[in-house]
Amino acid sequence: MPRPTPRLLLYALPLFTLLGCATAPASRPPSATERDALTAAADGQFDSALRVARMYQAWNDPRALDWYARAAATTPRTHRSTSAEEQLGTFWERGRLDSSDEPQKPEDVRFKPSPRKALRWYHSAAYHGSPYAMHDLARWYERQGDMAGALRWRLRSAVYMRELYKLDALRGATRASTEAARLAGDRPSTNAAIARIQRLAARGDAEAQVDLGTLHEAGIGIPQDMSEALRWYQRAGEQGNVYGQYFSGLALGRGSKGLQKDEAAAAAWFARANAQEFYLADESYWRKAIAPPFFIFE
Repeated sequence: MPRPTPRLLLYALPLFTLLGCATAPASRPPSATERDALTAAADGQFDSALRVARMYQAWNDPRALDWYARAAATTPRTHRSTSAEEQLGTFWERGRLDSSDEPQKPEDVRFKPSPRKALRWYHSAAYHGSPYAMHDLARWYERQGDMAGALRWRLRSAVYMRELYKLDALRGATRASTEAARLAGDRPSTNAAIARIQRLAARGDAEAQVDLGTLHEAGIGIPQDMSEALRWYQRAGEQGNVYGQYFSGLALGRGSKGLQKDEAAAAAWFARANAQEFYLADESYWRKAIAPPFFIFE
């Protein structure tokens, strides 16, 4: 009998690996449905991996976690792959594969919650452009008692969603420091949290520079100033920060009081963010994001 060639072994290996996944940790033999799904997933496509992930999820089988991760890793990156990342964050935060809030029976528990893994997947989704993950992170940090983290992601979500009008409570709570900043000019804010962001931004921290830009755009704790917001976004973007690049594109593409619309400059910033697999920076998305809204509440 002829020996298999190295090329044949190379093509067969992924299929053997996938079928091997079907035997552990479960003791039951794989069903025809499982074998078919695993065989199809050898193509490395998102839909095939997602099919296996959902199959295991329906069976409350923790192998769903690995297959959601495989789906999330497929390229090119789209809103669907970031959705898989966000879903993984939810699984790890809750420690379960279903959406029920009922206590799990001991025999139904398959893995323990992991706040660290949840945060990692939420971050991955957010830095690939998921607006839902921005909201998830704001909520996650708030539950952890980290108000600085919650503020960061609440502001970023509001900038993207054009929902700065929803931040009136924050503006009211920081009105005194806003007025003090208006009179003090370049002096640090009287608000300790905002002063810390200003210090970090001045030292070159790109994330803090984005934060300071959003504070200027929203007018929270410091006077609203879109030109100043854009300056900080661009400083962060020049360092490679994807939110600095994307928000620079939004600011220039939307234009506003005190900031002239410049679509060509916006497109250049969006292209830089898109090169980092930030799917919202694809032209099919950013053109919708900069289009004038029906109503402006800012």
